[in-house]
Amino acid sequence: GIVITPLLLLLFLGSSSSVPFTSIFSQLFMTVVVPLIIGQIVRRHIKDWLERKKPPFGAISSCVLLMIIYTTFCDTFSNPNIDLDKFSLIIIVFIIFFVQLSFMLLTFLFSTRSNFGFTPADTVAIIFCSTHKSLTLGIPMLKIVFAGYEHLSLISVPLLIYHPAQILLGSVLVPTIKSWMVSRQKALKLTRQPKAPVKV
Repeated sequence: GIVITPLLLLLFLGSSSSVPFTSIFSQLFMTVVVPLIIGQIVRRHIKDWLERKKPPFGAISSCVLLMIIYTTFCDTFSNPNIDLDKFSLIIIVFIIFFVQLSFMLLTFLFSTRSNFGFTPADTVAIIFCSTHKSLTLGIPMLKIVFAGYEHLSLISVPLLIYHPAQILLGSVLVPTIKSWMVSRQKALKLTRQPKAPVKV
């Protein structure tokens, strides 16, 4: 994301654009990559302590994510220049649900092809992981790339809808996908079992 985003901007906007590509790349690197590297280094040194104490990082990350979603919603819909009517918002919601369902269907069709060799569990992971987009990375990227742009709030609306949509779709589709995975795994086990020799 931090490499491809500036390159796509350069491709679509051209080098004559006023977008500071070097600044965007460096800010994305400092925002995304540096914290990840620091976290991996620190984790290596305090791994034993973390396993003993087991801090509630899951709850902390959920609270931080909730705060990011809340503040982004507030920033977006409190902006008087957003100029987004209810009909347009409904259309955006339907488009995003259609796009996400299309992505999930495509990944399902590709990952279930026999020549790829994926197991049913792999397919489930591919469906959910490859179509996942998080506000924790998307919003900082938008704010860096479009810093100072007056319609930033409007640009962030699709991402604001996509994130809850993937949670909603996931919760709705989990029972169906789980039953498919279990039945598929059973079918594969039956086909792999050696046949009993026929007594003459």
